[in-house]
Amino acid sequence: MCSNTAETVKERDQVIAMIKKPHSIVAVTVTPFREGVRPDLEEIARQTEELANSRAEVIFPNASTGEFPRMDKADKLAVMETVARQNKGRKAIFAGAADAAEETVYEFVEAAKKLECDGCVICPPYYYGLGQEDVLRFYENVCARAEGMPIYAYHVPFFTTGIEIPTFRKLMELPGLFGMKDSSANLKRISHLCDIARRERPDFEVYTGTDDCLLPALVAGCYGNMTALAASMTDEIADIYDAFRAGDLASAMKTQRAILPIIRQADSLPFPLGYKVLAKATGLKTEEFADDRCESVYAAMEAMLKELRA
Repeated sequence: MCSNTAETVKERDQVIAMIKKPHSIVAVTVTPFREGVRPDLEEIARQTEELANSRAEVIFPNASTGEFPRMDKADKLAVMETVARQNKGRKAIFAGAADAAEETVYEFVEAAKKLECDGCVICPPYYYGLGQEDVLRFYENVCARAEGMPIYAYHVPFFTTGIEIPTFRKLMELPGLFGMKDSSANLKRISHLCDIARRERPDFEVYTGTDDCLLPALVAGCYGNMTALAASMTDEIADIYDAFRAGDLASAMKTQRAILPIIRQADSLPFPLGYKVLAKATGLKTEEFADDRCESVYAAMEAMLKELRA
């Protein structure tokens, strides 16, 4: 009995230690464009300044919400450099380094190293499907070429080949792979990922990519979130963390439920348009939207935010 109790205390302490680690709230930024074509680097610098003074712990440019596939290599590098320069080391930076071409991924990782970013988040090469052995080989190559830059895998099955659980177990054997973002919105899957990581590699960081299930994911053992709301509604996301860590699940659930209608509004538009409208509703500058549906969603979001923050 004493042995079992000691083991239980050890496991509890490990969980508490993981929860208290920094870098849980990873703010995924939207990319404002000039005339819908080139990134507005001046506005990106302004938004970076806001995030550098916010409750977010990491700034994540060139993510899916940031529309990285719509930018050429030079523009993605310019966004990365602008964020790093404006941030001045105040927050950690996880740079999106994904591309359809593997060699270009290596170039982004090298650029992130020179800019002293804290990690790179990379999904498997997209458009053409891959086998799971190809996915494993890809991350083996990336980690080998990264030479010390922390790499985070990205499971986003809507846009590219997913990372199946047997592959996830093999990926955890790579010392250069520090964690994985899971945007499946599948809480059952996330629960298993967190449990496997806890048992087999407790320092491996599992993040959720969907704000809808943030609190349930934290309860399941998720390390944190890499999401758009962490950038546009940072205080509300931070409030969920604070209440969860304090053991006040009622308050955490109250805030979690309060943000769900806003997320539904965002999801009523094609991704990532709804999250750009939300960014605008929270005071961030974005380009003008040609889609007529945006105005009604924007108005609904403004009203919801006003009520939430009253």
